[in-house]
Amino acid sequence: MKSHAPTAEREAVHFLAAFAATALVAVATPALGDGMGSSARVVELSLAPDEAVPRIAVNRSAVTTVTFFDAGGAPWPIAALHVSAGAPTAQREPTHPHVATLRTDARQSAGNVVAFLEGLSEPVHLALSRDAPAASRVRVAIDRLRGRSTADASGPRGMAADPADVGALVREYLLANPDVVEEATDPSRRLAAKVRSLRGEVVGQAGVPAAGDLSGAVTVVEFFDYACGFCRRSLDAARAALARAGVRVEFREYPILGEPSNRAARLALAADLQGRYLEAHEALMAWAGDLGDAGLPEALATEVGLDPERLRADMASSEVSARIEANRRLAGRLGVTGTPAFLFLGPVSVEVSPGALDSSRMGDLIAAVE
Repeated sequence: MKSHAPTAEREAVHFLAAFAATALVAVATPALGDGMGSSARVVELSLAPDEAVPRIAVNRSAVTTVTFFDAGGAPWPIAALHVSAGAPTAQREPTHPHVATLRTDARQSAGNVVAFLEGLSEPVHLALSRDAPAASRVRVAIDRLRGRSTADASGPRGMAADPADVGALVREYLLANPDVVEEATDPSRRLAAKVRSLRGEVVGQAGVPAAGDLSGAVTVVEFFDYACGFCRRSLDAARAALARAGVRVEFREYPILGEPSNRAARLALAADLQGRYLEAHEALMAWAGDLGDAGLPEALATEVGLDPERLRADMASSEVSARIEANRRLAGRLGVTGTPAFLFLGPVSVEVSPGALDSSRMGDLIAAVE
């Protein structure tokens, strides 16, 4: 990536950008009559705290442009850009300073892009996700006028256009908040911090299947995909959690591996509406055939004891769609980008474990939060 800031300043910008991702709110909607083509999207940012970071997908073997405007439609120039590991390359267009171009290939389809805009203290963070709608052009409209400097409001001063001033602002922040560096460079610490801040949304939500000791003081939340081999390897660990006294397990379907994954998630949640979630979950995790098989609903209904007609109807219901979408939104807010991801919430403590677990490690993490 091209940069106008020295290496040390780019690293400092990276630390702050990872931390500042929690300071945004976003709603992504199709572009309506903006003259940008059918693949354009509008991402409206209000930069309010505790809201989701918008997710976009970059078309492979193509260039995606991201253009920044204020609430009045005026271009908002970019002071600096940062991309995380695995993300597309990004650079500011020299003749159009409010436009960033992203270039990607098959190995660069996920990650984060953070833009520091002139006079705006909060960085603008976009999460690149394989399961988000693809776009060749993204229009970012920030819900404030550029002339209304953040220096006029309570809070940190706005950033100047000079990259040296950007670096100075970042260094000033890090000196006042040294824990941010460690948190920003450790994905597990970042995830744990998000879980703590969003605890009320992570645990006990309506429509989330749960099993084990439902009144237990410890909750284990698993984000998983039925097509994920590492999720299947972790099945014994999940069973160990279910068998442990005082532990409640909540299951968050997070289908990120294509349409078969989505169909399987819908099947499990439709089975939940008939009171047979855990049995369906076990059967789908053990399913040796193709999850996209058209006959899977009937086979599952026979194995688990479900009404097949109702099962198919519930699979297509808005209630099941809403449950999956709620899981996607929460995963985006937490920064969960892969499966499995286990979250451990005790009366006081929180632990997280992205990736596969065995029963021994599962027990250690539960003990750590009890």
